[in-house]
Amino acid sequence: MRLIPRHYLALLSNRDFFLLISIIFIGQLATSFLMLSLVVSVFAKTGSNFGVSGVVLSFTVPGFLLMAVAGLSADIIDRKKIIVFANAIITLVVFLILISQKAVYASIPLSFLYFAGNTFFLPASSAASGQLVRRKQLLIANSIFIFTLSSGMILGLFAAAIVHFFFGNQVTLAVCGILLVIAAMLSVLLPSLLPQKSRDHSIAKTLADIGRAFIYIFNQKIVWFFFLVFAFMQGIVAFGVTLALGFFDEVVGLSINKSPIFVMPLIGLGVLFGLIFVHSVKAKEGRLVTYGTGSMGFSTLILGLILRFDLVVERLLLLPVAFFLVLLGFGVIVSVIASRTVLQKKVAHNFQGTVFGANILLASFLAGVMSPSAAGIEALLGYVNVLVLAGLGFLTLSALSSQLSNSWKF
Repeated sequence: MRLIPRHYLALLSNRDFFLLISIIFIGQLATSFLMLSLVVSVFAKTGSNFGVSGVVLSFTVPGFLLMAVAGLSADIIDRKKIIVFANAIITLVVFLILISQKAVYASIPLSFLYFAGNTFFLPASSAASGQLVRRKQLLIANSIFIFTLSSGMILGLFAAAIVHFFFGNQVTLAVCGILLVIAAMLSVLLPSLLPQKSRDHSIAKTLADIGRAFIYIFNQKIVWFFFLVFAFMQGIVAFGVTLALGFFDEVVGLSINKSPIFVMPLIGLGVLFGLIFVHSVKAKEGRLVTYGTGSMGFSTLILGLILRFDLVVERLLLLPVAFFLVLLGFGVIVSVIASRTVLQKKVAHNFQGTVFGANILLASFLAGVMSPSAAGIEALLGYVNVLVLAGLGFLTLSALSSQLSNSWKF
């Protein structure tokens, strides 16, 4: 039995696709080091979820402000040039953070610049991943792309937590800078990734075509359903990140330096299970979203009820928390792969940069709203009630997805 299926190996043997995936993975590792450094530093200084929310906003606001331009750029300009330029800019920003020697204060406005550069990288790399494979390979390519994004982030946060625990903030940022230098150098090796253009191409015509494409696409109810799911899952991640350090510190009893080391491998295990599940179960994308959101709702509600009625105490609480984290990672990755696959199947190749840019724009808006909302709701209701209500919300979404899947035949 092969550890990696043959069709995955065949796609990864594509030199250009493998190079792009490697760049994305290294970039995600670097971003994880920066994010953990900022989030842990701010929470250690403030002890407040609102402080963490401020950091999360510095990650998400650039996407909201710039993603429309970034998505359009990915449909007009050579995507290789965008990837090279973005990696060069964010590498420079990290070294400016290191030079400042004030990781908590000076780095927060600089992180805005970092994620501004990253905003241009995401739609370009997303569209390029579909450009480098055949249409029948899209599901596999999407699984690899999403798994690379999530595993790079999870592994990066886990490694960053260890480095930060033993060596501190400056070494964590230095590792981030080294990783970005490697990603920037590899970006130069990519082939030209020009978007497909007609002979009478112009920016004005492109804008008009994109407008018509959006009108056509969003007249298809199936497309806008998956468009919303894809963005919503990223908003959920921002919601969870805002509350995670405080929850583990106050409820579970794990300090801010130790909790990422506990959390990330379990989330990663759930992501791995989700990837295997997507390709083992012959189910339509709508059914996959039902399974994903249902598993998130079940695990979240169960953990909330366990905490509400004190059914498990002290260190035994780590067991249901671990179960919750695995199913959370599973649910998010299954829903994201399913929704992204539908968007790539339904959207013409030359408009994918804009569509994914618009999706990240919506995701950034949702993250920007849900992060401070998470801090406010927790302050009013407490962590336990947030878990119970979130679990009920996910189960409701799962039921809605099931009903729409049956009604709309997707």
